[in-house]
Amino acid sequence: MKKLFKTLAILIIAVFGLTACSSGEETESNKGQEQEKVKSAETETDELQGSGPVAVVNGEELSREDFNAQYKSMKEQYSQMGMDLEGKEEQLKKSIVDQMIGSELLIQSAEAAGIEVSNEEVEKKYSEFSQRFENEEQMKQALEENDTSEKEIKEQLKLQVKVDEFIANNTKQPEVTEEELKKEYDALKSQQEDVESFEKVKPALEQQLQSQKKQQQVVELVQKLREDAEVEVKI
Repeated sequence: MKKLFKTLAILIIAVFGLTACSSGEETESNKGQEQEKVKSAETETDELQGSGPVAVVNGEELSREDFNAQYKSMKEQYSQMGMDLEGKEEQLKKSIVDQMIGSELLIQSAEAAGIEVSNEEVEKKYSEFSQRFENEEQMKQALEENDTSEKEIKEQLKLQVKVDEFIANNTKQPEVTEEELKKEYDALKSQQEDVESFEKVKPALEQQLQSQKKQQQVVELVQKLREDAEVEVKI
């Protein structure tokens, strides 16, 4: 079953150095482009073939169906941005599996910690979720397209709150020094023109650096959890 939040987005997926696609020649190349599309579709079908879980984490199987859905979604996103994944498919697959494993480890750890979530917290998260849609009809359509329901979304959001609290309990509030902020500001000035004064951009820079440091802490937390876990990758 597909779900909008089947695998939580928890800052694990790797960054890819991808180059933009170059445009092909016109007229005589049109036929060749159509053939490439067919060939690409056939290749993608081959890439998504297989059966059984893509990984097992402490006895919990991570489904190939979820992996395939994420893999297809990521390829579509890169394609829409005009970025070429040729030669990087295996790297993308590994990153997606690592993300799924990291998410599962955080979920298992949050559950084991016995973190409680109130109905009020879940309803607040659901209200925030529903605001992503223009109206109730659009949200209903999205739920139907993803073969899920309000109840399942709330369960996923409840899980997300648990994971967020587990992360908060096992990481520290990052500190950002004045020296780091000035270094980041100098780097910004070297890349852009008409940058506002240091004092004006300082709050945004501080938030950005805190976010980066928090991200790194989450990565390190997942790495530690993985070292202590039984993880078997099957792809």
